[in-house]
Order: sequence, then structure tokens, then C-alpha cells
Amino acid sequence: MKDYVKTGFVLLVYCAIAGFALGLVYTITKDRIAVTELGKKFEAIEAVMKNEQGEYIVPLEKVKSVVAQTKDEAKVVFQDSNGKVYSPVYRFDSQMGTVYVLSGSAVGYGGAVSVVASFVKKPEGFMLFSIRVTDYSQETPGLGARIGEEDIQKRFYPIEPSALENGLRVDKDAGLSSLSPEEAKEKGIVKVSDVMTGATITPRAVANAINAMLTYLKSGVK
Repeated sequence: MKDYVKTGFVLLVYCAIAGFALGLVYTITKDRIAVTELGKKFEAIEAVMKNEQGEYIVPLEKVKSVVAQTKDEAKVVFQDSNGKVYSPVYRFDSQMGTVYVLSGSAVGYGGAVSVVASFVKKPEGFMLFSIRVTDYSQETPGLGARIGEEDIQKRFYPIEPSALENGLRVDKDAGLSSLSPEEAKEKGIVKVSDVMTGATITPRAVANAINAMLTYLKSGVK
């Protein structure tokens, strides 16, 4: 009986030490992790604020200021059958119109695929200006993971409001794989079947995340 008590006490001490060590490591590293995550997020926000010529549609210093001043924690502010939209939602004034930058996610082949996108509000609706896929770590290397390639992401934008009235679809789902990438954009379709053969689920997740953002914007940004 004494041996059982002794063994239990030793295990309790080990667990307490391990718990203390884990807590200490978390305390030391949490700020560094937060800074790293903020840096990655800002890189994505910065990227979606550039036009095709590489020029910022909102001055970079203004973007930095707004992002730095926004203290909202990331949480789900909208969810539908397509995907989720997270706070904070950033709003900027530009010569093109009001620019919204949102982050969202949808389910891909291996897990959540995360996207940061910028939209320009026009009189006729919201234009998809640019996107960056920020997390596709669970997608299959050589297949779905190719969504991280910049040339493939450019297939998703820019798309005018008139082409987004019925949402965004990948060409295989729309049954229009014969279109060129630019022809597809005019119809709210993303041509990826020629560059992501056998990996429809991942680009569909990106399209779904964008559709969730569009629905949120159309419902009125809270």
C-alpha cells in the first residue's frame, strides 16, 4: 500500500513540474508567436493592396497604421455553408472606392484553407481585387498545395461585381473548362483545371471562402 502511495506522489510531482515547465514555455513564447503571426498577416494584407503594376491602392503607411491600431482579436464574425469570416475587417478609403480587407477560411482536402482578400466597393457591387492564400498546410504536396503558387492565385482575381452576382466557382464545377483564364473571370469562374489537375477540392475551398466574404459584405459589414 505504501508503495502505491509513494508511486502516486512521485507521478504527481512529475506532472506538476511538467505542467509548470509547459506554462513557463508558453509565457515566454506567446508574445513572439503573436508577433510572428501578425507579421505574416500583414504581409498578406500588404500583398492584396497592390494592383497588377505593383502599386499600392492605399498608401502603405496608412495600411500599417490601421492594422497596428486595430486590437480586435480574431474570431468568427460570419459563417455559412461556404465558410467562415474572421475579425478584424479592415476598411480603407482609396481613389478606386472603399476597400475592405477580410480573412476567411473553408474546408479543403485535408483541413481548413485560409484566405485574405481585398474587395473594392463600387456602385454596382463589390469587386474582388486581390487574394492571398495564407494557410494550405494540410493540402496534398504537388496537388492541392500548389494553391500557394502566385500564378495560380492570380487566376482568382480581379473579378468585377457583375461576374460575382452568383458567386465564384471553379471551372470544373461550372462545366466550363474550355474557357481561357480571362474569359472565365468575366463569368465569375476560376480556371484551374489546366494547372491543378486532380485537385479541385482545394481551389473550391478558396472560392468558397471568398463567397462567404462576399455574402458578409453584401449583408452589411458589422
